[in-house]
Amino acid sequence: MSSVTSSKPTRRMNLKSNIFPIEIPFDDFQIQRIPWEEGKIEELREQHNQQYSFFKKDSYIYISPSKEDLPMLGQLSKIRVKDEASIVGSLIRHIFFRAFKERFPQIKPSFNPFTFPSTKDDHNLILNELPSNLKATITYKKLNELELKRSTIQGVKTFLLVIGSSYKWALRQNCQKLQDSGFDINTLEVANLVRYETSQDVVAPIFRTVGRVKKLEGNQALVETNQGDQFYLLKDLYLNKTYENIRLYLEFVVGSARAESILANVKQKEFQRNDPAILYSEISRLAGVLSQLEYKNGDGFCFTISRNSTTSFPSLSLDSPRYLFDVSFSKTDISPIKGLAQYGPYDYGKFFEVSSPKVLVVCHKTSSGAFTQFLGRLKDGFDESPTFTKGFLAMYRLHSINFHLVEVDSYDNSVFLNAIKKAVETHNENFDIAIIETRDEFKKKIPSEDSYWLSKAYLLQRGITVQYIKEPNVRSPKFTLDSCALQMYAKLGGTPWILPSSPNIAHELIVGVGSSLIRSNLYAGAQQHRMVGITTFFNADGKYIFSNRSREVAYEDYFKELLSSLKGSIDTISDEQGWNDGEIVRIIFHVFKPMKDLEVEVVGELVAQYPQYDIKFSFVSFGENHPFMIFDVDQKGLSSRYSNSVKGKFTPERGTNLLLEPGVCLLQLKGPADVKTDRQGFTGPLVIRVHPKSTFTDVTYIVQQVFRLTNISYRTFKPSQLPVSLLYASLITEQLNKLNTIDGWDSLFVKPLRNKKWFI
Repeated sequence: MSSVTSSKPTRRMNLKSNIFPIEIPFDDFQIQRIPWEEGKIEELREQHNQQYSFFKKDSYIYISPSKEDLPMLGQLSKIRVKDEASIVGSLIRHIFFRAFKERFPQIKPSFNPFTFPSTKDDHNLILNELPSNLKATITYKKLNELELKRSTIQGVKTFLLVIGSSYKWALRQNCQKLQDSGFDINTLEVANLVRYETSQDVVAPIFRTVGRVKKLEGNQALVETNQGDQFYLLKDLYLNKTYENIRLYLEFVVGSARAESILANVKQKEFQRNDPAILYSEISRLAGVLSQLEYKNGDGFCFTISRNSTTSFPSLSLDSPRYLFDVSFSKTDISPIKGLAQYGPYDYGKFFEVSSPKVLVVCHKTSSGAFTQFLGRLKDGFDESPTFTKGFLAMYRLHSINFHLVEVDSYDNSVFLNAIKKAVETHNENFDIAIIETRDEFKKKIPSEDSYWLSKAYLLQRGITVQYIKEPNVRSPKFTLDSCALQMYAKLGGTPWILPSSPNIAHELIVGVGSSLIRSNLYAGAQQHRMVGITTFFNADGKYIFSNRSREVAYEDYFKELLSSLKGSIDTISDEQGWNDGEIVRIIFHVFKPMKDLEVEVVGELVAQYPQYDIKFSFVSFGENHPFMIFDVDQKGLSSRYSNSVKGKFTPERGTNLLLEPGVCLLQLKGPADVKTDRQGFTGPLVIRVHPKSTFTDVTYIVQQVFRLTNISYRTFKPSQLPVSLLYASLITEQLNKLNTIDGWDSLFVKPLRNKKWFI
């Protein structure tokens, strides 16, 4: 069991998972095979698919008969289980599929990954909300998702079944029927069904998005696809299974008000179904059913699935971080907010250059009274706020703060933007930061029509960072003042705290690598067009150095351009930090998805361009979308400060981890105390992978560093769900993508702000 070292005593957790071991009761087995030749496997499937399974590996076709008395179709070959994971995995999938279909012939699953819809009415969350004429047309069903994995348990390579689920929309009317009913499919995205020709209709067809409808001609639709405009029969098309399409159809049938009510009720039910205790109960129940099936083929290959989940993996003992508030390492605290209140920010009196910030404030005139009161509380503190009684001025050791309030009488974009322009252009001194009122309804607009993004683009062009705040938070700032002040200090270029680092090497650099894929659409056959790379650079203590944006290039040129951009940044940092010849330098790359070996080799070539340093490098990838879950079934939950409910049930402590493989770690970053409300649902662990071609592969050090780097985002005093290296890269990427849609915007505008955290 993993543990997190802290000053507080922790109870022992009772960890469970959604990972179920598969036991194979022999070391070797015999399997039929024949030499592979073009078209042979399709021929075999067409003739024998009901009684045999076929799959290809290297230069052979392997054959699995469903029963013992079936004729031999190939020669027997002896295989060792531990040597041929691919063959064994394929056998398990095929035998599992047949066993499942025998037990549940009415269900049509997909094959790999193995998914199937629940048949229970309470797993169709919209069923009881719909009028009777729609109950068979629209569904929002639970889709069970089973994945086969392989890992090491107690020193033995073991196959594992990972059980997960999600809810999926379905609209069971083809576009011909929709059009006949009067529903207009023009401009909507559509899909078709791709069926397996040799499956005898026992495998669910693939739902494939093809494009957007441009116009209708009789019983056909002209669809804009990535291969150009193409005609499809309406009877062969279905609406893409998106929330937006479901909403439009519901509004057409039952009206806007009723549709809104139905969807709100479905959303509430989904919150309840994603309760960790319910998830664990349903996973355990399904595992119990699957464990009772017989898994065996005609050649004697067999296996069993455990009904009990496993957490029997090695784990790391992680230290809870201490926060550092001065360069002499003498002022530390286990709480960032307490340390900040006691010592002031890390860069107080040393590096921070804006000790008397000038702040532009823009709000609607109906909110001006609340804003005036809010600004006073922001400056001097608020007694009702448990963590912000001292105020921005005293807590961050500022000399003064000057507000320039501008009232507008309309939320119209031109009125709002003109008021900002007039204030900026007529004010005697440059503003350091702006506080701008924003509203939830602005999010419904595209960025080029949203005053939030229009004002941000204008201000950033002039070197002014922006803090947005909603009117309800201005009127009730009890729980938002501390985060607002923290973000403002960081946007002014401040460093509230850093993390103590080990002085075991001369220099360590952490590089977060994000990217933006620019493509015309998401239709089948879509080509990846252009790429932009975003890199963030940090010291080992978590101190933000700067971010950099590569040029926009064709996808095939992206890595060459990214590496050129990286080299320029490393040159700058090595000069600024005074790297000396012969010194040990460690560079740790954080990326969102596993890098290909080719990419690793190219970056290795980049490192080779610095022979004057002893460089060790590591490639660490992170995954949020994966099937793994960890539960603490003894965690009864904590009282929520926002409601009378209990939050965090079945949620493991922050820092809980499992080493699935050498270099592969599950790390839980949201514990019970980090869950906001009982409606937040389940938050799974992060998957961390250290690439085996890295020259620095100490997984204990790397995971500990990742754990520490989630404590320094400066967005809130709470830990983040990603290390700051990737969090910042993703925030910059997301915001630049939206700013790029605004006329006159150029990403070069933020280059002078690259040392400031303008994006948090």
